[in-house]
Amino acid sequence: MTLRVVLVDLGGTLVDFFGHTTPGKVLPLALASARRVLIEKGRDAPPLAVLESRWGWSAQSPDDPVVRPLEGRLARTFGLGDEDEVLPALCRSFMVPLFRQARRFEDALPFLDSLRQMGYEAIIVSNTTWGSPAELWREQLSRTGIGARVSGSVFCRDVGWRKPDPRIFAHALGVAKARPEECLFVGDNPIWDVEGPGKAGIPGVLLDRRIEFAGQGHDRIINLMELVRRLQD
Repeated sequence: MTLRVVLVDLGGTLVDFFGHTTPGKVLPLALASARRVLIEKGRDAPPLAVLESRWGWSAQSPDDPVVRPLEGRLARTFGLGDEDEVLPALCRSFMVPLFRQARRFEDALPFLDSLRQMGYEAIIVSNTTWGSPAELWREQLSRTGIGARVSGSVFCRDVGWRKPDPRIFAHALGVAKARPEECLFVGDNPIWDVEGPGKAGIPGVLLDRRIEFAGQGHDRIINLMELVRRLQD
């Protein structure tokens, strides 16, 4: 069956969110940003050290595929009720430091433009950092120019399951209205973006920008335009 849809990971593939840092190093900035929202609304806000300690209690195992929504984690961290009306604003402010440091890879837009020119649909399939709301990530897609170049997006918050769980890939196939053999997945993580879609019957191509996975048996590329050249052959 003919390939017609390319499913694309976001972070580490199209956009560099962390550069040479880690989620743990961004966390204090994110908590401080959310804390300011409470203070501006005249609410009590625990000290940052307390917030960091409480956040650690709610840490999720990397092997747990269930999405733990950011709203719940922030409610527990800040000592709020699960339905507190301030939580959406806290979520939005919490994500600002991460989105602010994001940088689109140079080959991202040329890659997506090339796919469109060749007649392929591109759909984003991505986890969200800290279980953050999907709508915030779709806004980020628009800010980076990616949103206008893809046919749709699927985030783990849309499904309730994180990659590499097969349910997020099944949902993506539904959005694409395609069979597994009509799709190709490209991403930078061998488990989330190759093994995960592979279990759903979708071939995966590993984007190995830093040449970390040579000799491990993966179908690898070192930049996105390399995949374009393959598809043109």
